[in-house]
Amino acid sequence: MRRPNGLDRPVLPRMALVGLFATVASLALALCGVALADTVTTNFEAPPFRSCGLPPAPPVLAPPQFMSCWTVNGQDGWKSAIPGNIPSLPAGYDQQVVANSGAPPEFGSQSLRISNAYGTGPTTSPPEFHFQTYSAPTTDAAGESETNKVYTAQFSFISVHPNQVQPRLLISLSPDNGEGGRMSYIGLEDINTTDSGCVQDEPCGNGIDVSLYDTPDGHFVGYDLGVLPRDVPHTIKFWMKLNPGPGNDLVRILIDGHDVGQCFTTWEDFYRATNQDVPISDRLLLLSGNRDGNRLSLLGGGYLFDNVTTTTAAPGPPGCDLPIEKTADSPTVIAGGLVGYRISVRNRGRLSERNVLVCDHIPREMTFVSADRKLRRLGRRRCLLIQRLGPGQRVSFHLVLRVDANAPPGTVDNIVDETPVAPPVTTTPPVITPPATPPGAQVPDVPGKVTGTPPVIKMVRAPVKVLARRKLAAPPPPHVTG
Repeated sequence: MRRPNGLDRPVLPRMALVGLFATVASLALALCGVALADTVTTNFEAPPFRSCGLPPAPPVLAPPQFMSCWTVNGQDGWKSAIPGNIPSLPAGYDQQVVANSGAPPEFGSQSLRISNAYGTGPTTSPPEFHFQTYSAPTTDAAGESETNKVYTAQFSFISVHPNQVQPRLLISLSPDNGEGGRMSYIGLEDINTTDSGCVQDEPCGNGIDVSLYDTPDGHFVGYDLGVLPRDVPHTIKFWMKLNPGPGNDLVRILIDGHDVGQCFTTWEDFYRATNQDVPISDRLLLLSGNRDGNRLSLLGGGYLFDNVTTTTAAPGPPGCDLPIEKTADSPTVIAGGLVGYRISVRNRGRLSERNVLVCDHIPREMTFVSADRKLRRLGRRRCLLIQRLGPGQRVSFHLVLRVDANAPPGTVDNIVDETPVAPPVTTTPPVITPPATPPGAQVPDVPGKVTGTPPVIKMVRAPVKVLARRKLAAPPPPHVTG
């Protein structure tokens, strides 16, 4: 439910003057452009939320007097389709507030259940956005042109059937404006690929596969954030900073309290690339549309969602503040000689950074000789995986390269970069981590190619000047006597 603020509580007569001063002060702050934090929290408890049994499956529709019971629509500011809203989906979406039985204690007595049981063909709407399932909006939205520049949203979820896979179950969640103006995306797909074995470019594991999409250059890019066990509750948090101007928004994702360790972008560049206005964000979208028809085996199943919170105007997330320092042992080297490089990465941020791959790109005029740390060989690169780097911590390594004997004179740039990657594979329960390459294009409502290559977040060059080898002087002619 929505937490009451000071204006919602009854005010005693002797407090009326204080209330007036508070109102004037709030108005003054608003006129001065000072962001006022606003938080909306929903736990789906009664009152004000109502729950009842499962609605009838189509073509039988719910009687009008029961519509408010079989949908979250209209309950404490939430909205969603009701039967009859969408001609191509006569039953609306498979969502409702339900009484909990066996749910985690922190979910209370009621939760929101939602699945993607209902869908249409590829040439029919939906997926549409107006009638999708949305949380109650905050009073003040967040956006790059708004006073509030920061948006956070947090939600908890668990599978309705925690001991079995629900094939083709996929729900996505996005910061939104209530009409499909998504600014980020988390997908929750129930999978079990362990029985048939893992396939390259497919999610690997048995549980809830978590994916994220951003648009770093105006095109959709997908990342796999891991596979979570379905029999325990999980909490995911969006943390967005919406900066004025193109290509500079920041998104960080926390799963069960742990930052996934890399910076993402919002969808601002997608909207600009398609000549659309960048939308504001004031609520959370739970999207459940399919483009391949009904999936009636999911009816009455899906996920339970609870403790949904959206906030605007909170402290912004830390950036990916991992500067690289790279220096050559000497500014010059003779062709055929050795040159060393010292590479350091330091975390200047306020959060731990995780799973950062730091790679030295060996120039074609050089070959790898040695390093003081064990490095991975990836083509011509030599890479160090930093699994965790706490605030203020530094990691360094030194490597030695040999310049080719026939290398031409001139300056050679040795490039090093750092890239966030998926966590390393582990068999330790409860988390089953997928390989670095995420799944193929399985999300029906997000266009574009899915790739597992995160953007490089830092790159530096260390130039050295290659000098020509000195030619040996010709030996003197033999001494000839008369």
